[in-house]
Amino acid sequence: MATKADSAGRRTKATKRASGPAGGKTPPGRGKGGSGGGKTRATDTRTGPARGKADVDQGRTGLAGRIRVPAVPERYQHWITLVVRVLLAGILGTAGYAKFTEPAALQKTAVSAYRILPQGAVTPVALGLPVLEMVLAVMILLGFATRVMAICVGLLFVVFIAGIISVAARGLSIDCGCFGGGGTVAKGQTHYLREVFRDLGFLVLAAWLMLYPRGKFALDRVLGMYA
Repeated sequence: MATKADSAGRRTKATKRASGPAGGKTPPGRGKGGSGGGKTRATDTRTGPARGKADVDQGRTGLAGRIRVPAVPERYQHWITLVVRVLLAGILGTAGYAKFTEPAALQKTAVSAYRILPQGAVTPVALGLPVLEMVLAVMILLGFATRVMAICVGLLFVVFIAGIISVAARGLSIDCGCFGGGGTVAKGQTHYLREVFRDLGFLVLAAWLMLYPRGKFALDRVLGMYA
């Protein structure tokens, strides 16, 4: 009888050893959260439009990728950009053509009246500025490299605004000559504040094209730019 009882005890102990690790401890890496010490891998549970929007945001590059651009419905934005292009091209084209058709002497007088440039730079600027304005007008109207052209136009308006402010600060009395004319005028005939705000409005148009260059009937669409 004693022999049978001892055999049964040994079998019971062997069964307990085989059923789990000594001391009932859980093996490393088998914790409550699963493998890897209980850590779980985060997964993206977004589906449909939400996940697609996240992918688009992560894929943005260039100016739109560095600046948080306000969302504008695409069906409106493309038409607004077209209207802005036409307006800005009309402004630049009118200003450039008005100066281009004037006598060269008057163009030089308008530039030299600012008393900013050295005398040797007056003639190239006076004769080249109207051509630059007309070229930019054509490029923007056609929608070619719209963002790059808009940046160039924006810088041009910043220069114009700075020039007018400089003249006003020094107490000079001139006609800005932005749409032809120019030169010294009598005191009380200046319109510096109006001209600054006018150019700021033009600068806003250029800023729109910098942020939203995609538009209808643009060469950029044909060339696959800003797609």
